[in-house]
Amino acid sequence: MTSLEAVLHQIEEEEVLELQNVFTVVDLDTAAEAQRRIAWFEEKKREVDAIIEKQIAPFIEKIEKIKMWGEQAKVEHEEKRVHYTNMLEQYMRNEVAKQLELGKKPKKTLSLPYGKISLKKQQPEFQKNETELLEYAKATGFVKVKHETNWAELKKNCVVADGKLYDTNGEQVPGVVVVEREEKFSIELNN
Repeated sequence: MTSLEAVLHQIEEEEVLELQNVFTVVDLDTAAEAQRRIAWFEEKKREVDAIIEKQIAPFIEKIEKIKMWGEQAKVEHEEKRVHYTNMLEQYMRNEVAKQLELGKKPKKTLSLPYGKISLKKQQPEFQKNETELLEYAKATGFVKVKHETNWAELKKNCVVADGKLYDTNGEQVPGVVVVEREEKFSIELNN
């Protein structure tokens, strides 16, 4: 350890010992000291984060390579799965068509050793032109109107007094109770 490293190490040890002592904020000097200590702790956390990132970077690269390999390896299997799925769907559709030709009610589910295949009726898909549809809905009474309070504008035109909200005419706004809250504490550190 060089002499500079030794001095820095000693200063850090003194910091840790000093931080373990009972400390109270009672004036501007101790407040500044408390903020300095917070900044020191934040810097130590950033150092730990940097070490973590540096240590896991090679593993993340390996994981990404493995994921890419896995995706490429699955392509062939997915293509074959799609192929066999299409074959089963075509078989099922042909069987239903044969049953319909014979005038029978078609059986649209088939149990196989590894599960079932079936054809299920779906709801139709509705492709809508919203402009035209809205005009029709207005003309025929199928429009929903949503009423809601414009809170931001209302609040701008009111004042708070005695836990109540009053409009510009001095009338209390019904449905509002004003609950005063403590000031929120925050710390800003200069980097």
